[in-house]
Amino acid sequence: MRKRVLHTRAVAARDAALTQLEQSHQAEIATLAGEIVELEAGIEDFCTANRPALFPARKSRETNLAEFGFELTPPRVETVRKVNWKEVVGRLGRLPWGASYVRHPEPQPDKQALLGDRERLSPDQCAAAGIQFRQDELFFIRPKVETARI
Repeated sequence: MRKRVLHTRAVAARDAALTQLEQSHQAEIATLAGEIVELEAGIEDFCTANRPALFPARKSRETNLAEFGFELTPPRVETVRKVNWKEVVGRLGRLPWGASYVRHPEPQPDKQALLGDRERLSPDQCAAAGIQFRQDELFFIRPKVETARI
């Protein structure tokens, strides 16, 4: 039992020291994080404004320090304006091809199946079901791990 108490004290002392260490660096880290957000916003604005010249053949570029550019988010299925998922399930149930996109016992849309067939579904079918497929493009900066080493 005594060893357990000693172990608990040692863990508490370590945790207190770690907390103190984290707090001593917190202000500097927060300041740097804020500066990074501002700088990266400027880089994104520059890249967006000069996109044809900077990215003529590819969506990204690489330097000695980082890779940066534009990338697509994974596709997602959404309802069209003013249509909720319950209504989508009802529409899918009434469409001759739509039943395979409804999961049971509690009827709900099978978004994974819809996403999987997004290339095969026509715009008319999507409109009839009240859905649309969306994919956004985001700017990214990925520093190279080697540059972070001290």
